Amino acid sequence: MDRPPFFEHNDALAWLILGYLSSHPDAKDTVDGVEKWWLKGKDISMEARAVQGALDHLVKLGWLVSSERMGTGAVYGLNGDHREKLWQFLHSTSDLR
Repeated sequence: MDRPPFFEHNDALAWLILGYLSSHPDAKDTVDGVEKWWLKGKDISMEARAVQGALDHLVKLGWLVSSERMGTGAVYGLNGDHREKLWQFLHSTSDLR
C-alpha cells in the first residue's frame, strides 16, 4: 500500500494524531483538546503552533476534516472517507516490524 505523502516529511505529530484516530475514529476535538487528550503522555515536546500545523497539514491532505463551532473554533476529526484506508495502512506497516 502506498504511504501517505506526509510520511516523507517525517511529521511525528501527524503520525501520532492518525495513530490516535485509528483507535478512536469518531473522535473530534479542538487544537487544545488534541494537544491535551489525543497527544497526552507522548514523550515529545510540542507547541500549540506545531499541533495546529500538523492538523492543517492533515486537513490539506484530506485525512482530517474541520468544522467551525461557535465559541470553540475549529473542531477536527477523521475524514470518514479515509477510515478504512487509515486502518489498512497502519496495519500494513505493523507487518514491517
